[in-house]
Amino acid sequence: MPPIPEHIIDRIRDSVNIVDVIGRYVTLKKRGRNYVGLCPFHTEKTPSFTVNAEKQIFHCFGCGTGGNVYTFLMRHDNLSFVEAVRRLADETGIKIPVSRETRRKEGENEQLFKANQIALNFFRQRLQQSPRVQQYLQQRGITRKTIEHFKLGFAPDEWDGLLKHIRRFGYSEKPYEKVGLFTTSEKSGNLYDRFRNRLIFPIFNTSGKVVGFGGRTLSDDPQTPKYINSPESPIYHKGRVLYGLNFAAEAIREAGLVIVVEGYMDLLQLHQQGVGNVVATSGTALTEDHARLIRRYTRRVVLCYDADNAGIQAAARGGEVLFQHLLETQVLILPPGEDPDSFVKQHGGDAFRKLVTQAQDYLTFRLDLLERAHDLQQAAERSRAIQEVLDLLLPVPDSVQVNFYLEKVAERWQLPIAMLLNEFKKKHRARRQRQRYGEAPPPPPEAAPKAPAGDAPLMFSGAWGAEKDVILLLLNAHDQVREQVYDLLGEEDFRNPEFRELFRLIGALEVPDAPHLLHA
Repeated sequence: MPPIPEHIIDRIRDSVNIVDVIGRYVTLKKRGRNYVGLCPFHTEKTPSFTVNAEKQIFHCFGCGTGGNVYTFLMRHDNLSFVEAVRRLADETGIKIPVSRETRRKEGENEQLFKANQIALNFFRQRLQQSPRVQQYLQQRGITRKTIEHFKLGFAPDEWDGLLKHIRRFGYSEKPYEKVGLFTTSEKSGNLYDRFRNRLIFPIFNTSGKVVGFGGRTLSDDPQTPKYINSPESPIYHKGRVLYGLNFAAEAIREAGLVIVVEGYMDLLQLHQQGVGNVVATSGTALTEDHARLIRRYTRRVVLCYDADNAGIQAAARGGEVLFQHLLETQVLILPPGEDPDSFVKQHGGDAFRKLVTQAQDYLTFRLDLLERAHDLQQAAERSRAIQEVLDLLLPVPDSVQVNFYLEKVAERWQLPIAMLLNEFKKKHRARRQRQRYGEAPPPPPEAAPKAPAGDAPLMFSGAWGAEKDVILLLLNAHDQVREQVYDLLGEEDFRNPEFRELFRLIGALEVPDAPHLLHA
């Protein structure tokens, strides 16, 4: 989608009062020139959340969250920037121009959502007509209420069950091909159903629209893959979707943490036992986009994977992404031979919740794995283990946390902290040099606004105005806002090359020297 024109972004922002908007969600009281209230982003008893009507910004001195009216809506209501702008545009009556290409793409996506919804209705109907599948679900301990709540379905054991259904109603086959419900035979060139003889788990986005499907085979054939998922499509990106998040969002906020499991059945059983703050990766590796998605709801994550070696390795890989994105990551290893599905069926939800409180912090979990993999009494093995720890910590953007973790490693492995810090700094410098070498060339000089003649000050508006606000916020409240800003934004988000370079420089420094940076 092309960017919203800068003057429209400014006009919408200037047409609302941030005090009025935030006042819908937070009880604000005037204190001097500002308004204060209890922060909606963390639990507190004494108000530390401040709204400045003159500057049209907010800031919480408790958790460090801050920004403008768009930032607040993005964080509070889990919106993208464009969604936040559109919401305020609707309220103010300001129309956002939409190109023909955008209208065309939005229309195409709606066709894909509709195709998935029609397919889901078909799968659900076939489940209702199949005593065999209903009996299977009953044997697995899945209740009728859960089936209805999660809209489970059944793909019949036919090559063209869904295909015949949509042809009967005269629907176009193209959208169904595009979302991967149909695939083409290499031999005959004919279409056939991707999902056959499978229990169907619809995958929803956070808006509740069906973006894809997961299917568990009901066949005894060992050659048949146990699970298959929809392929990627214009509306389904597996690295940006977590199964069950649309159902779990409120429970996650209330609990203050999210439990991440691997399988669909794990999630269903936990929900049935009253553990609602759970999502599933559905066989997909956790990504940076997943980390950003989770951060919209909570900072605390508990990974609960199978107790076998594959599950432990998956927890190590997935936890690393979350850990490096400053999520408070813990790992829960179940007793041998158990998975969340079997454990909660046998012991119940309360026992599982108690087990969650015993989860290991991620760094301790990784150190345990390294100690099993390396003989730390051997110099070469110890060196390799240390290098792995440093590589784990290298992408962590918070220097305070990095130093804390290095101290833990030094204490546990009886290492001089100065040595660890020195090794880390060497790795960090080498990483920055690689990043510089691999950076794309900056935009041409003419991309920047030309200074007006005379002594008139250079004015920034639209996206550049917002970029200026971000830079000033980082310079004036670095310690409070750095973590949130660098989690939400990257260098590629800046159009103005000077602001982009300032953003990069500030990110590379522990404590930015504002005068030095502004006159560099």
